[in-house]
Amino acid sequence: MKCVIYARVSTKREEQKNSLENQVSLAERMAKEHGFTIVGRYIDNGISGTGFKNRLEINRLLVDAKAKKFDVVIAKSVSRLGRNLSKSLSLADDLEQEGIRLILPEDDYDTASSKSRFMFNLKAILAEEESSKMSERIKLALREKANQGEYKASHAPYGYSINPITKKLDVNEETAAIVKEIFRLYLYEGWGMFRISNYLMGKGIPAPKMGNKWHQNTIKGMLNNQAYIGKLVHCKEETLNTLAKSELYKKRKQVKPENQVIIENAHTALISEEVFLAVQKLMKNKGKHKSNGKESLFAHIAQCADCKSGMHFKPDRRNGAYVCGGYVKHTSSYCSSHIVEESLLLNSVKADIKALIKDTVKVEKLYGIAEKKVSSLQSSLTKELKQIDRNIDKLNNQVGSLLTLHADGAMTTEMFKQQSERISIQLQELANKKVDLQSALATKKDNSEQLQAFKKEVERFSNLDIEDENVLKQVLQRLINKIEVFEEGKIKIHYNLSPSHPIN
Repeated sequence: MKCVIYARVSTKREEQKNSLENQVSLAERMAKEHGFTIVGRYIDNGISGTGFKNRLEINRLLVDAKAKKFDVVIAKSVSRLGRNLSKSLSLADDLEQEGIRLILPEDDYDTASSKSRFMFNLKAILAEEESSKMSERIKLALREKANQGEYKASHAPYGYSINPITKKLDVNEETAAIVKEIFRLYLYEGWGMFRISNYLMGKGIPAPKMGNKWHQNTIKGMLNNQAYIGKLVHCKEETLNTLAKSELYKKRKQVKPENQVIIENAHTALISEEVFLAVQKLMKNKGKHKSNGKESLFAHIAQCADCKSGMHFKPDRRNGAYVCGGYVKHTSSYCSSHIVEESLLLNSVKADIKALIKDTVKVEKLYGIAEKKVSSLQSSLTKELKQIDRNIDKLNNQVGSLLTLHADGAMTTEMFKQQSERISIQLQELANKKVDLQSALATKKDNSEQLQAFKKEVERFSNLDIEDENVLKQVLQRLINKIEVFEEGKIKIHYNLSPSHPIN
């Protein structure tokens, strides 16, 4: 009888090559014992057993079976045929309908035996269960690596490189500067993603992927990437565990935020969290205005001064008015209406902005006060950092002295261990404090840049007509942090002079 051999391994690792050879050797021995003539071999190398669509050799075997090119198929076990119950049963049925004998020596299965069918079904169920367990074990291992702060993706985010020893992200100083520039241009200069991408291409800066082509989506992805504030977010998606895993591209679903693995301070941040959140807010506001031309002018800016809910625009109230969102959702038991007519709010905001633009003395004064405060804080943090560096140097010198004393026999091993552990703890505490201070200093530098950007924005808008609604939208997005609405329609404007130091 004419016989063929089928073998499969799920990866191309070296140890799996031995498994492949063993499968073929076992099948050849079985064929020899039965006196079969081997007329072909079908080998799927590095292919998962959960699906059939991307397994070229198993599909070729089925085509040849229909063409009656052989009489017997030998495979090591049912798990080699597949780890999907429905597909394994279907394969066995297809071969049986073609009158082809199937032998699986490891499972003691042979279609020539009437008892084999039950055992085949049982083994197929066990194979699928093992596949499911294996998948869960892999997921757990990935989560554990993520919890340890290891970066498990194959490519580091632009601005970083993967440390081959720690498997964590290290700063790439050259590309990190580009990341900081992108955030600065978007938040402080008011540039759009298209303009930023063209600017980077014009300067000949290589893009994150192959080639020099920067795209708007590349910029958007970077502006949304929490890796730049020192966070790692893992396990955002997972593969659906269903019997229909026969497709080459398996279905994936989003994992709920509470089930994702989020590691804080996993590596050095390139951007302060304050700046990152400001960018997210700006993108959200721009997206809202772009996606819905009918949206109210003060959406996401006006809020109730008392309950802090967003103000809802009601076109049918007083020819257009804003009402407290808390009042709308929960009635007067939660908060009062805080109703203010759109025209009144609009005129008040325009008047305040015009006054600010004209009153350059006030802007300079406020800018000077805020800048002085930021500068003072920067100076204090810098001094503290220098002191920490001096303390670290002293402790390192102490370690050197301990080594000398121990080597000369002037200090016992036990005493050396005690003193070394004490110094090690102190060094770790200083290192942690240094990271915190560096982060705080970076935030103050961001504040300083934002102060300068605010001043430039005021100067830019002084030459524009804010009666133009498009210009006014830009002013609201760029200059104003929020507008608080009090009872009886009174308002208070908070400008973006600095997130920590708004002016009213």
